[in-house]
Amino acid sequence: MKRNWDIIRKILIKIEESPTEYSEVESGSIEGVDSETAAYHMRLMIESGLVVGSCRSSITAPWCHISRLTWEGHEFLDKIKRDTIWNKVKEQSMQRGIALSMEVIKQAAGNLISQVLSS
Repeated sequence: MKRNWDIIRKILIKIEESPTEYSEVESGSIEGVDSETAAYHMRLMIESGLVVGSCRSSITAPWCHISRLTWEGHEFLDKIKRDTIWNKVKEQSMQRGIALSMEVIKQAAGNLISQVLSS
């Protein structure tokens, strides 16, 4: 399965919008994303240190839940939360033929934010 940055961003935003630290986001609760795909991306997010949560595999399907963002998760989301910044990061990446990675996204979003702040 391919990593999809739009799904990761959607999950990060959903977690941030949770009313309390004890509200969990489950892989079956991501609108427009099937449970298996959401679980895959949640597992990647846990492994990368963006979120705190856990996953389990079963015979029927994997299942994950996330309880909160980490400091790194908040920092990353703050850079890509605005639709205008996120869309420009993706657009510039495609125009230049650069694959999106966490480092590329952070650097590109940081550059765009700096441009906005200096204008």
